[in-house]
Amino acid sequence: MSGRNIAASVKAKLLSIAKESDKTNELIQLLYSQERLLYRLSISPYRDYFILKGGLFLYSVTGFKTRPTRDADFLVKNLSNNENRMIEIFKEICSIEVEDGIQYDIEGIKAETITEDADYHGIRVTITSFLEKSRSQVQLDMGFSDVVVPNPKDFDYPVFIESELPAPNIRVYSLESVVAEKFEAMIKLSVLNSRMKDFFDIYNILTTTTIEGRILSEAIKETFEKRLTDIRRDHELFTDEFVDEQKQTQWLAFLRRTRLPEVEFSYLMSKLKEFLLPVYNSLLDEDEFFGTWNPETQKWS
Repeated sequence: MSGRNIAASVKAKLLSIAKESDKTNELIQLLYSQERLLYRLSISPYRDYFILKGGLFLYSVTGFKTRPTRDADFLVKNLSNNENRMIEIFKEICSIEVEDGIQYDIEGIKAETITEDADYHGIRVTITSFLEKSRSQVQLDMGFSDVVVPNPKDFDYPVFIESELPAPNIRVYSLESVVAEKFEAMIKLSVLNSRMKDFFDIYNILTTTTIEGRILSEAIKETFEKRLTDIRRDHELFTDEFVDEQKQTQWLAFLRRTRLPEVEFSYLMSKLKEFLLPVYNSLLDEDEFFGTWNPETQKWS
């Protein structure tokens, strides 16, 4: 089958998937572009240097049933935090020929320095992809200094067209480190926090995943130390006052924008408190935490 015919066939299948999943065709094509870029990464010499994290990782773990995301977050290990170097690497990755209908604008790849919460610098790479004449903008945000507890693991990334295309096998974060980073942002930003996606993501994890408290505690401790974030008693995050009118308005706007099922923000915060506060208190008291989180009962045991 010619490249043009492959692209047309893929495009038709993605359109069918979009209709069945009640997602826009534009979003499905973007997710497909991300998937095929991850596949090229997985067969490149750079596979082990890029560790997928954040929303796209969580979205893929659930088989694309939770919060959709339009960018991909990575922790980069053993490569320089240099824009030109990242452009060179992704030019090489995007040049790998795969019969999946996707073409990347190799000469148009751009990189810029980004600052997350004014604490550390990363790099954002933007790549334009084409499926026939349909265009998507793939955004990759990369950090260079975080810790992962436990160590990264191999992961078979789910694909849209399973019977026809090989799946990316990539390196990914631990869920404990995902929770730790999002929790650290909640503690640091406190009442100024408008990142509702972090609240949803932790809620999604605690309702679906068994978590070992000892590992989570270690991940939180190391993440806070790496980002120079203090652990202090009586934090506003765990108070009733945190669930104010402004936060509830932000939460409802987030749910509408992402087309997610409605969950009361007060209920969500009560569950986050049950999940995170015992671990947080153990760190305050410099105690080890050995509980196991049960997603069915939503309690530590």
